[in-house]
This record gives sequence, C-alpha cells and structure tokens, in this order.
Amino acid sequence: MNNADRSIAGQEVEALLQESRPRHAEALFRNALEDAPVGIAFADRSGRYRHCNRAFHAMLGFDAEELKEKSMASLTHSADLESTTAGLERLWSGEIAHLDVEKRYLRKSGGALWVHATTSLVSGGGPDPECSVEFLLDISARKQMAATLQQNQTLLTTVIAELPIALVACDVRGQLTHHNHAAAELFGIPVQESGQGVPRNPYPLASEVYRADGSTLVPRAERPLARTLLGDKVTDAEFVIIRPDGIRRTVLASAQRLVGQGGQPLGALAVIRDITERRLAEAELERVHKQLLVASRQAGMAEVATNVLHNVGNVLNSVNVSASLVSDRIKKSKCVGLTRVATLLSGHASDLTTFLSGSQGRHLPVFLQELATDLVAERDVAGAELAELRSNVEHIKEIVAMQQSYARRSGLTDVVDIRTLVEDSLRMNEGAFSRHGVTLVRDFREVPPVTIDKHKVLQILVNVIRNAKYACDESSCGEKRVTVRVWADNDSMSVAVIDTGVGIPPENLERIFSHGFTTRKDGHGFGLHSCALAAKDLGGSLTGESAGPGQGATFTLTLPITQPEPPHGP
Repeated sequence: MNNADRSIAGQEVEALLQESRPRHAEALFRNALEDAPVGIAFADRSGRYRHCNRAFHAMLGFDAEELKEKSMASLTHSADLESTTAGLERLWSGEIAHLDVEKRYLRKSGGALWVHATTSLVSGGGPDPECSVEFLLDISARKQMAATLQQNQTLLTTVIAELPIALVACDVRGQLTHHNHAAAELFGIPVQESGQGVPRNPYPLASEVYRADGSTLVPRAERPLARTLLGDKVTDAEFVIIRPDGIRRTVLASAQRLVGQGGQPLGALAVIRDITERRLAEAELERVHKQLLVASRQAGMAEVATNVLHNVGNVLNSVNVSASLVSDRIKKSKCVGLTRVATLLSGHASDLTTFLSGSQGRHLPVFLQELATDLVAERDVAGAELAELRSNVEHIKEIVAMQQSYARRSGLTDVVDIRTLVEDSLRMNEGAFSRHGVTLVRDFREVPPVTIDKHKVLQILVNVIRNAKYACDESSCGEKRVTVRVWADNDSMSVAVIDTGVGIPPENLERIFSHGFTTRKDGHGFGLHSCALAAKDLGGSLTGESAGPGQGATFTLTLPITQPEPPHGP
C-alpha cells in the first residue's frame, strides 16, 4: 500500500472513531443513570414521568409501564402536595434554579416514603427547558429516627416534669436552669417561676434549708449542687426544708456533675426525695414499738402471775382434799365407843367388881383393845393428812414468797446459778405436773454463774415450762414427759425444755412468737411473744423446734455468759 492509500485509510478510521464516540458517551450516560444509587426521574412540564431509573422504580415499587400513567402530583402525599406544586411552578417560571425539599411519595403498596428531592430543569439545546430531572434520596430511616427521638424527648420531658421526685439542675455558675413540678411543690416555687431560667441560685426560693436535726441552717455553698460543682460526691444527704408557708419537709438529696461528650463541665443535677412521711412513719413505729414492748412485758408478768395463781390453786385443791379427809375421819371416829364404855362403867360404879366379872363385863377388855387399835389407826391417818396439809401450806407460802422476791428485784441484775432459776420455775409448776401425771426429767450440767435479770429469766422459764405441760396434757399418745436440760457452750448458756406433747405443725413454727398467735382455745398469744422480747432484752434468744404434729417440741433459751465482777477487797 502506497502513501496515498494509507492516507485514505487513516481518514476512514478517524471518521469511524468520530462516529463511535457519541454512541459510547451515550452508553456511559445511560448506564450511569440506570445504575445510580439514588432515584432519578425525568418529567415534563405537567409533571408526567418520561423516564425513571431502576432505583426510582425500586423505591416506589412501580414498573416502567405503570409509571407512564403516573405524575409527580399523583404520587405525592396529600400533606405535601400543595408545597410541591408551588415549588415546581416557581422552578418552571425561572424564579429558582432548582427545588430542594423533603416530602413523602406514595408507594405502590400504599405506604409513604420520606425522600429528599432535588429537582432541576433540563434543556435540549434550545432556549426553553424540555423537562425536569428529580433526584430522590431515601430518608425514611432518618425520619423514623427523628420521630423516635422526638417521641423519646417528649416522653422524657413529660416524665421529668411529672416525676414525683424533685429534680433541680444548674449551670457551671450555679445558676438554676431547670426544675420539675415536684421541685416547685417541694421548695414552694411560685407557679409563674416554675419555668426555666427564672431563679438565679441553686435553691430558688425563700425556703430555709436545715441540717437533718433541724437545728442549723445549711449555707448555700454546702448544699448538694454547689458541693457537686466543686467536685464533691453527694449521696443521700438528709436535710430539713421549711417552706415560706411554714410547711416542714424532710428530704434526701443526691447530686451529680453534668459533663459533655468532650468531657467539658455543663453543670450539676440534684435528685431530691421527700421522705417526710417515711420519717413520721418511722417515729410512729418506734412509739408503737415501745408501747408494744411495755404491753408485752406487762402481759408476760401477767402470765407469770396467772401461772402462780394456777399452781397455788392446784396446791389448794390438795389442801382441800386433806382437810376433807381429816374432817370425815373425825366425824366417823371410833372415839364414840369410849363414851359408851365410860357411861357403862359409871352406871356400875357401885358394883364395878361384880359387873366386870359378869358376862357383859368380861367382853369389855376385848372391846377396849379393838377400840384402841382403831383409834391408833385414826391417829396415824390424821397425822399423815395433817403433815401433807402442812406441806402444801408451806408450798403455797414458798410460791408466793418466791414470786414476791422476783417481783421486788425486777429490772435489777444479780449473779446467779441458772440452775437455781430453773428449779424455782419447776417448783412453781410442780403442782400442775403432779396433777396431770407429767414426768419431769432434769439434765443439769455444770455451768458458770451469770449476771442477769432474774425476773425476766423466770418469766421466760415459767411460760415455756407451763406450755410444755399443756402440750403433754393435750397429747393422747405415749408417755407424758418433760425434760429440762441446762448446759454452757463457749460464751453462751442454754436451757432447753423438751416435751413429748402434741408438737407444732411446720407452718406454725415461724408464727409461734408472733403477737396474738395461739392454738389454744383459751390462749391469748402474749406468752411466747413476751418471752421472745424478754430474751432479746437479755441479749439472748428464744427458739422453738418440732418435727411435726405428735412429735413433741423443744424450746431453747440461749443467754450470753457475763462473768460477774470480782468483789472489791478492803
């Protein structure tokens, strides 16, 4: 090929290249348009769609044929239609270069899609624009997040405003910036000042703030917000607030510094709880508790007195029986026979020798011998009954004297052997044990002396031992036995009263020491409750155990061992 031919061929290749470049650029444009990650739609002046890319179809759910029947107006949400129409008119009139709005489009499914739409006009080379092009960015997630955030902010604002706990916030200068309704109510802030930023101090009122005891005013520099701004940590600080109207409130305040994302200080927030009602309830509870202690102690002493009278009554029954037996013996005494013999002998005083040697007189010595034997027997029986009578009277005197002794020493401590107190309590119940056929077993080990209030210990032991007797008496099976065991272990001493009585159901074990709880028809529920309180006053405890109904029960009094002080020598 010569040079001329080469020249002609080069020109033809260049012509072909010039012809292919527009087609290539058009292909690139179409591919970029269709594959763009944002929705792109072309529409004429009336708003009818001429072409939409795949992203636009995917956003709204319409295919190309369906969109030919749609327009911007038909797909725009009714709430945004007026503003969209006005914006497009301004765009086509040349008043604005492009339209940039946030609006809602209607999906084919019927839902609304929030989009950020930027619309511009496209010219085909002539003086007038041919169509508009709209670029859509899906902002539904952002809108949903904004709506959720707004809802949360509204909820938070409402909760803070209506929270029953007072909230007070200040800036870095200590000037109040926020407080809720509870704070306004607590501090007596006037309604017109309950907004933001009106007061200019950490506690915006004429209310006085005192320390917890109510005796000393708290300077502003020592109140929670001011202290927190200085770096102190304030948790549950108690104050007394006296409002301008004279109302007195007790509060607990905690405060914390407010810090921005960059660590910069923003101010402080105080949370203040009104605990006035709680403090009043605690005071009332303490008052009632003291009254209950007094009442329980009195009830416990009444229990002891009742038990003393009960045992005295048992002994008096024995006294009455002995007296009746002696009386019956005297009424039926054979001593009447002596009167008959004396009368008979007096009638024969003049011929006594003849009478004694006669048939009637010869029987007289035998009769006198039999009469003497009967009178000796009567004397012995009467002597035994009188001895029993005297013993019972002495027992009554001991019980009464013992109770008088303990009553006189109530509230005082003595150095005693606990076994002596146990014996005294058993002696008070001795008549009841004998009368009801209950066997008593003593298991006393060596124990050191203790310094203790004898009256309280006796109150506990008498009640517990009497309850054991009742439990055995009410039991219908097995031997009626009560074992009293005394021992010491390390720093404590214990007295256990173990019975073989009716036992205690598991559901009652936690209730037996409750005030007013009883399972006996004639019980009033004071005894064990007052005993438990008395044991606590002594620094010890009273516990109850049982394997269940019919299995008996064990009540154990545990007391601390307090060594008596050595006597002071001269």
